[in-house]
Amino acid sequence: MNVLKLCSVWCDMLVKVDNSQIEEALGLAAARLAAKKGLLKPGDTLSQRIPEQDAFVSVRIDARQDVPDVFEWTSLSGTPRELHHRIYLSRPDVGAIAAGGLTWTSLLARLDMSLPPVFDEQVRHLGVEAKGVGMRSTDGLIAALSNGANAYCLDDMALCFGMGLERLLLNIEILEKCAECFVLAQSATVNVKHIPWLIKFIANGRLKKDQKDAAAHHLRGERSIMKAGY
Repeated sequence: MNVLKLCSVWCDMLVKVDNSQIEEALGLAAARLAAKKGLLKPGDTLSQRIPEQDAFVSVRIDARQDVPDVFEWTSLSGTPRELHHRIYLSRPDVGAIAAGGLTWTSLLARLDMSLPPVFDEQVRHLGVEAKGVGMRSTDGLIAALSNGANAYCLDDMALCFGMGLERLLLNIEILEKCAECFVLAQSATVNVKHIPWLIKFIANGRLKKDQKDAAAHHLRGERSIMKAGY
């Protein structure tokens, strides 16, 4: 009996250590996004799926400190009560989420515009289109997010997904750079060319393959593996 208790205590200690490391990485990611050209702003949220615990951990950007220290853990098997939870349940490929007022992506939303396929890197990692979605109801929103893209322009916020936290950080930067270029080009001319269909087909096909692989890892209770290169 004493041996069993000792093993239980030891396992609890390992989980606490692992969770503290997870929170530290998420907090540093939040601070990086808040500091780097204000990609995330006070009140915006960042979360990460932890498939080995069937849970996700989230943090809210706080203007009073560089690295947030308040984290919320949520079991994915519980009843979904907020947006991040619903997204993780409906999109098994998603391993991390950022929701908030990304400067240029939010501007697209306010202009009632979507981000069309204008860059190959955009299609490769974000999907064919960063679609404008009217957030009239949560159920309608979740249905709109089922097209497999990793970026959306909502009425009052931008959404960006990644198959893992590291991929999400890169995706946010890609999204903002592409949105900035498109908005500036659109304001200068009405004719912004889209990438050729073959390049779009190949790039999006690679994204779908990666997403299928990520979903399989997550459903097995494993972290997805970020692919190197294009």
